[in-house]
Amino acid sequence: MHNKILINVTAIRYPLTGIGYYTLYILEEILSRNIDVCGIKNGRLLNRSQLFELVDTYKSSRVVKEKSNSFRSSLIRFMRSIPGMYLLKKYVTSIRAKRNMNAIAKRGYTYLEPNFIPMSYKGNIVTTIHDLSFIKYPEFHPAARVKYLKKSITESVENSSHIIVDSDFILKQLHDIYPSTTNKSSTVYLGVTNGFKPYSSVECQELLSSLNLVRKKFILSVATLEPRKNLQTLVKAYKLLPKHVRQYYPLVLVGDEGWKSTQLMAEASELIASKEILFTGYLSDVALKKLYASALVFSYPSLYEGFGLPVVEAMSSGTTVITSDLGATSEVAGDGAILVAPKEPELLAQKIEELLLNRDIREQVALRGIERARQFTWQKTVDDILNVIEKLNNAT
Repeated sequence: MHNKILINVTAIRYPLTGIGYYTLYILEEILSRNIDVCGIKNGRLLNRSQLFELVDTYKSSRVVKEKSNSFRSSLIRFMRSIPGMYLLKKYVTSIRAKRNMNAIAKRGYTYLEPNFIPMSYKGNIVTTIHDLSFIKYPEFHPAARVKYLKKSITESVENSSHIIVDSDFILKQLHDIYPSTTNKSSTVYLGVTNGFKPYSSVECQELLSSLNLVRKKFILSVATLEPRKNLQTLVKAYKLLPKHVRQYYPLVLVGDEGWKSTQLMAEASELIASKEILFTGYLSDVALKKLYASALVFSYPSLYEGFGLPVVEAMSSGTTVITSDLGATSEVAGDGAILVAPKEPELLAQKIEELLLNRDIREQVALRGIERARQFTWQKTVDDILNVIEKLNNAT
């Protein structure tokens, strides 16, 4: 059957975070196939060539150069922090989108919503609900976001023809909280791009020099700087390492500033001053791939994930991974990582030090990680999404 897809690409915006990358990668894969696809971004329709241009812009380093202005970044964060600003923007966008959405629905397109809350649509809707942290851990989010999401997800569940989640862990939670989803939901694992791979020292040297780092002589973590990612525990664990170990293996934290990052910065301040901890801020996709491949150990002690894409990206890069022994990260990592209780800094410190000092264990885990990561491809992700759409089309 000839699938016709309308995809909401509004999440593809600076700075790209998890959902932005998810949308970008499934869009790129859809565009590589003979599929009738159009997009909607901030209420405006995009044709196939405009979607190609969008992918090209965000997969190049141009967007980082254009958007790296710190004033602009600060302004965006300020605007997002104003109470009601998100809802106002959403309301204005929905008015603009309504006419376009109605016209597309009449032409038989299935609407693919990669970001929790679909807009009003008179055709089949496939929605991705990445996680339910706003219900399970409301303290990880601003109160206004929790209130909005709780209300909106109920509507999302009712209005969606099918719901996709990123892991079996989230699927079980979805069924427990919203029993009506049992017969209209499924797990579709995320993928990892071919660009995440072991790079040579020559390929990485320019980036490492710019950050004053030495290949395979640092610990890495990649996450938005917010409480759910549990970076404060990682910093506490890192502080427990002997000083000579810290001086030899700095901790590098990559990610854009998120919600409630003040405590994290306070915890890390002393070691930032001594250059044992480095915050890079947001990095381009190209730079990130080379940094993954250059780290000796990748640590991701997140308290709650829908999937945990950085875990798979690090495994694909040939880097030894240590991550949480619970939920989706445990499910996704399988035997390809060292699993540890994320709330115990002493245990995390012990495991990190063991990996730093024991080459045999480190290499065994890294090899298993590469093998495990091969199971996760964006081709398979899109295959699974297309199967969902085809079944919906056949049923209507």
